[in-house]
Amino acid sequence: MKAFASFALAMPLVLVIALPAWSGDAPPRQPGVVRSDKISKSQVLLTWRDRSDNEENFEVVRRKAGGKSFRTRGFTPPDITSFVDTVRPAGVFIYKVRAHNEFGSSNFSNDCFVNRTPPSKPTPVRARLIALTVARITWGDRSRGETGFAVQRREIGQGFRTIVTLPPGTELYEDWDLAPARTFFYRVRALGTPTRCIKHSKFSATRIVNTKGGVRVLSVVHGGTGRGNVVSAPNGIVCGLLEARCDAEFPVGTRVTLWADANKNSVFKRWVGAVGCIGTKGPCTINMGKDREMYAVFKRKKVR
Repeated sequence: MKAFASFALAMPLVLVIALPAWSGDAPPRQPGVVRSDKISKSQVLLTWRDRSDNEENFEVVRRKAGGKSFRTRGFTPPDITSFVDTVRPAGVFIYKVRAHNEFGSSNFSNDCFVNRTPPSKPTPVRARLIALTVARITWGDRSRGETGFAVQRREIGQGFRTIVTLPPGTELYEDWDLAPARTFFYRVRALGTPTRCIKHSKFSATRIVNTKGGVRVLSVVHGGTGRGNVVSAPNGIVCGLLEARCDAEFPVGTRVTLWADANKNSVFKRWVGAVGCIGTKGPCTINMGKDREMYAVFKRKKVR
């Protein structure tokens, strides 16, 4: 018998390590959004986000609104993302920032306006209930150049939150499907353009709306061999000769009175559904503490 030798081939182990892209021989990336804060009447603090890892410095430039060209205001070392500049209290100025290295320059950042007046606060603001659980908020647009309006709402024990952002020029919003029997607080502000350092307006005065205590549904069904009309007070139920069923909403706890009127070939016999009205032939009054269904039974007259 022949002897065979078994050999295991040793395969080399290859370790792959992902390295970050090297950007040292390319121009730096564009700085992130520039923002401004007035720290005194004559000084402004500019800040931005460093989005590159190979800049040698940042250049801050400025021009006056309406001016033709930007001028350099100063430089910051790498990784330093703030700059304080002297600015006159009057007049609007536009700043932007770019990064440099030996391979070139980044694109400029966004335009950042200083001394630009923000949109005016909306006024007057009014809020009222136009249905049981629907609020209508209106305001006067007192500004030009706003980018929209933010409507905020809160309940007792909660903070304000924005419920809708509306286009420029809007002066009305209807807030539907509110919870019943609650108190809601509303306020509105005009929106600026934060990416251009134009701030939002201050918030308007707060307005309060109290929703009603919810609704319940009353259903009336025609029964029997005859026909007739059924109406209610308060208004809501109007069942004619052709409707086999009609429905209406009433605020919770409302006392609703029903009247039945048979046509000339029928007589009204009785109500069915509410304990206090069962078997009665006159008006029926029920309390809408819950959804209810009532039957109005009519009987056709015998032909003689």
